[in-house]
Amino acid sequence: MAPHFAAILLWLGGSVLGLRDIQLSVPEAVGIGATATLGCRWSLDSGEALYTVKWYHGAQEFFRFVPKELPNTRVFSQTGISVDVSRSGAQQVVLRGATRGLSGRYRCEVSADAPFFHTVYKSAFMRVVELPDSQPKVQAQKSWYSIGDMLRANCTSPPADPPANLTWLLNGQEVKGLDIPVNEAPYARRKPVITDASLDDANRIIFSPWDAISIFDEPATDNVIDIPGNIDAILPQSDDRKNKDTRLASEQIANKLNISTEEEKSNKSSSFSQLVMRVQSVHFHKGRLNVTCVARVLSVWSSSGVLILDEERPQIAPVMGSRDSNSGLRRTSRYVFVLAFLNYLFYSHCSIR
Repeated sequence: MAPHFAAILLWLGGSVLGLRDIQLSVPEAVGIGATATLGCRWSLDSGEALYTVKWYHGAQEFFRFVPKELPNTRVFSQTGISVDVSRSGAQQVVLRGATRGLSGRYRCEVSADAPFFHTVYKSAFMRVVELPDSQPKVQAQKSWYSIGDMLRANCTSPPADPPANLTWLLNGQEVKGLDIPVNEAPYARRKPVITDASLDDANRIIFSPWDAISIFDEPATDNVIDIPGNIDAILPQSDDRKNKDTRLASEQIANKLNISTEEEKSNKSSSFSQLVMRVQSVHFHKGRLNVTCVARVLSVWSSSGVLILDEERPQIAPVMGSRDSNSGLRRTSRYVFVLAFLNYLFYSHCSIR
């Protein structure tokens, strides 16, 4: 009777008894080859004991922590996942050498001990990305500008997957504008054509292909289907024709799920952005204009390229005359002196007579 009464109290009390306040910490994204630390914290009411903590990648369990067992950690083999057991335990699991296969949904499932075995879980999505190998490059037509000039600056970020998101800053202030359509084929983006007429409606035009990426905008779901990376290993080998037909069918299923039977190939592409604006006096600070292009890949990587442009000012004419005018002045002075000397000699000669 007592256990049944306690169960009724648990049902009525809801979160009063058992596990509660579960908090999951999963990186939004990590770079290829990096280490990913996944955290899972919770609260246990007094009188409750922890039974087990399980970690899933998709639908497959890959790590388990059981405090009453020795050893209390267990690792389940899964392609592409390498668990650092020495750094993993009840409230975190550490994954080494991230590969593309690590992208997916991760779930932490925590269970309390007997008699109720209350279980709670939480999940989050993590992406593995390929980062650029250098900072973005910023270029302009010239290094100095006058008020009223048209400034055209280009920013190119090295290839990445997904492509870097580019943002322009003028003297530290973000500049927004219109997108420029370009060819979405990697490494084959055609140069946008900008006419003076297009500048009537916008002083600043900016393009970044980030919005064109829709694969990461799909709603997340816990219903994840995992297909083994080596399909051949699970196919019967007794009949070659049957193996071939089965392999073809498996590959067709994989294609429908957008999952490759081989290791996912790189799909890196560059990002290009162009800034076009009419230079005004307010743009210069102490005779200089700071143009910055910031490249970001999700929350994993950020870098910037800076261009310092000088204000062109009219040159002040020299106060003294030119070399030619000074030479002419000296020649005139000598001529006047000679005339005065000859005049003196003439009058002196007349006086003697």
